[in-house]
Amino acid sequence: MEGLFIGKDNKYIDQVRGTSILSLLAKLDNLEIMLYEFSAGRPNSIIPGDSSDLMEFYYIIEGSIVIDVGDDRFELGKGEYFYVHNIKATVPFRTTTDTKMLYVTSAPVYNYLYTYTDDLNNLLIKSEKKDAYTHNHGNRVQDYSVKIAAKLGLTNEINYTIALASLFHDIGKCFIPDEILNKPSSLNEVEFSYIKKHSEYSADLLRGKFVEDVEKIVLQHHERLDGSGYPKGLKGDEICIEAKIIAVADSYDAMTSDRSYRTGLTPEVAIEELKDFIGKYYDESIVLAFEKVLHDDGIL
Repeated sequence: MEGLFIGKDNKYIDQVRGTSILSLLAKLDNLEIMLYEFSAGRPNSIIPGDSSDLMEFYYIIEGSIVIDVGDDRFELGKGEYFYVHNIKATVPFRTTTDTKMLYVTSAPVYNYLYTYTDDLNNLLIKSEKKDAYTHNHGNRVQDYSVKIAAKLGLTNEINYTIALASLFHDIGKCFIPDEILNKPSSLNEVEFSYIKKHSEYSADLLRGKFVEDVEKIVLQHHERLDGSGYPKGLKGDEICIEAKIIAVADSYDAMTSDRSYRTGLTPEVAIEELKDFIGKYYDESIVLAFEKVLHDDGIL
């Protein structure tokens, strides 16, 4: 019948797969209808749009989410919905289970979301393929970092930015020569100078794609409390708390991962290593919060 459109067998107009899956189901003029799929435990957010006329409507088909606004917490499940219109600040939310939402917008946004999701996902895949010994490193560091932030009681806005920064903190490694990244022995001084560039490369790649804080966090994630880190040799409170958290999560994952020239440390040994450098490299409250996270997860 003329004017009738039927979608069966997971049919969609277009789709992008990244840290989430976004499928464009239908569009007409400025109206777009999409299916948004998220894995459990993923921090996300809705940011203010360029147009005050933009409305974004989310209907939960499967799963559940939590929205924290100030002191108020809203838990939404299957069959419930929310929408935003002319918001002035970022609205963070977190999936508590694998979640599917019907996503309807009053203005075209799919191409924008497609472009940045696809670009960043390709960069993440490229950097992890280059470094054979840190496969899935970004996801692990994200998981640790978000749990540390929650244990410390940080705001949901910080939880969202740290989730993005921790996931993409090493994407600049795609510019580091393979023979250095995958060298089966310790690096010499010249080779390490190349490695130290990756935090700057990562920040450059993320510039303009997210809120400015994400770029800043990524740039600082190898700074250390005593000023011995890089690239700027920042000390103490000059380093943002999100970067201090990622430093702990990143170091732990590096220590517990197997490499061609050594076997990874046990969680017990790795956490003691972190505690040995409290006040020199790492913030005490962060290391102790991480220790609690590992206990909660049954790792220690």
